[in-house]
Amino acid sequence: MTKRDFFIAAIRIFGLLSIVTSVFTTIPSSISYMFMHIDAYSIVWLTLVIVILVGLFVLLIFKSGSVVNLLKLDKGFDDDRIDFGNLSSSDIVKFATFIIGGFLIIENISPFLNHIFFAFKGTVSGESYQKPEYFQWAICSLNLIVGYLLITNYSFVAKLFGNRNPN
Repeated sequence: MTKRDFFIAAIRIFGLLSIVTSVFTTIPSSISYMFMHIDAYSIVWLTLVIVILVGLFVLLIFKSGSVVNLLKLDKGFDDDRIDFGNLSSSDIVKFATFIIGGFLIIENISPFLNHIFFAFKGTVSGESYQKPEYFQWAICSLNLIVGYLLITNYSFVAKLFGNRNPN
């Protein structure tokens, strides 16, 4: 594997991690803010956040070769090749998918359990669980499900991203 291929794969993996965390944290919090304060500013803010995130994802995943060229990441090394033994780019994507799924589960299991506890406590004490808490509980649940699916289907994800042109 060349240094260029390695940096392209690393940028794409970072892009995938950014997509997952943004879709399940940044966008829901912006939507939550918009519903609490419905006005033109919040709609413009949500639109701006979505446009910036989509642009960033297109740049990181589909234009990663251009990012490597722009930042000159593959220049200045003594050797052009990285020897990973028998490790292919598909194996790297599988590993990264597994790690991303694990991060999603690790980051969201504690808040999910807290939401379960507070919902149960609110039910027992007669206090109702508020809509923002239900929303965050749903987001944590969705993150756990996506993390589980990434861990159990890492080969499928590697096939999806393995056939792409590196530029």
